[in-house]
Amino acid sequence: MPRLRLQRDGEPLTTNGIVVPFSFWPAKAGKRWRLQRRLYVKDPWATLFEAVYRSTVPKARVREALSYLDQAEDYFNAGTQIGGRIGVKPVLLYYSVLNLVKSLLAARRPSLDLSHAYHGLTATRAHKWAILGDEIKVKTPPRNVNIFSEVMALLDGLTPRFTSLDVRHLLPQILPAHRLWTYACGKSEQFISVEVNAMHDPDAHEAWLILVLDRGELAYLGTSVRSLVESAGLPGSWHQVQSSGSTVHLEQNGPTTYHHRPLDCVHKLFRALRPSLWSVVTSVYPHRKYYLNLNSGLGKRRLPQWASMYVLFYYLSDLTRYRPVHFERFLEGKYGPQIESILDECPRQFLYLMASELLEREVAPAALA
Repeated sequence: MPRLRLQRDGEPLTTNGIVVPFSFWPAKAGKRWRLQRRLYVKDPWATLFEAVYRSTVPKARVREALSYLDQAEDYFNAGTQIGGRIGVKPVLLYYSVLNLVKSLLAARRPSLDLSHAYHGLTATRAHKWAILGDEIKVKTPPRNVNIFSEVMALLDGLTPRFTSLDVRHLLPQILPAHRLWTYACGKSEQFISVEVNAMHDPDAHEAWLILVLDRGELAYLGTSVRSLVESAGLPGSWHQVQSSGSTVHLEQNGPTTYHHRPLDCVHKLFRALRPSLWSVVTSVYPHRKYYLNLNSGLGKRRLPQWASMYVLFYYLSDLTRYRPVHFERFLEGKYGPQIESILDECPRQFLYLMASELLEREVAPAALA
């Protein structure tokens, strides 16, 4: 095996002596970029309402966005506080996430008419009893506003790459309760945790990223570094460099240049990695844990993290409304524990993800002393 290269000469990317932590929203634009620190909130709904109030869109549009937020919060509270009545949870939670993204669209796309908007998704069954083979299809009639496609264009700058998606392709994409999926179907884990560090060369005015992986976790998944880079869909090219201890370091080959301060390029540097990362919001340090999805078999069926949760909520809502006996059968089967865990864990994860998107700033739960 050839000897690994040394890490490129450089130092951690800092501003005013503060190391810039990885985030999808690391800095705020203005006359010059400035560091944007994480917000810790006890009630993300209050933060969302305040952000919409502060919006610069026309007042009528602000009132519309607030009305969607009102409904989203009411549905959320009803869906997360109903105790053991799991049979109605999916409907309540789907309409919560639907109204949450409609509020986001109203605040960001003031010219978009949402008064007769469509879900933009439909669920069909390939077989009377085959839940895993049920299909979720994207609907994009040009004369209609389709919520799912509009939000994907807003958040990810692209239209859905799939026309239909089986439920069996959707379940492994949900990060919370992922190990319950592996337990149910007997397959290996598809996510690996990763730490992202930014480095720069102050003389060359170049910045780059280093991904830090746990060596033992990589060995447990039974994948090589080369396979990991390919299956995770990392942008550009990467190579493994020398590291000590129990970690594996991947260094980005193509640096990003900046003209004055390294902070000037950090937004571009970090955002390029976004399509390849999943995250979990936590109430303890580091408050966000990032993961790479190694499921290369999904191809065009792989969704952005928020979208995988959104589509699953849509499907479970549809299943509950129109085929409740099949939803009960789903819960009683081997995937039941995963579905129950998703219904418990994903709503709050989705809420913090959307709060961060609306504020364009990382939002995390406040840890109580």
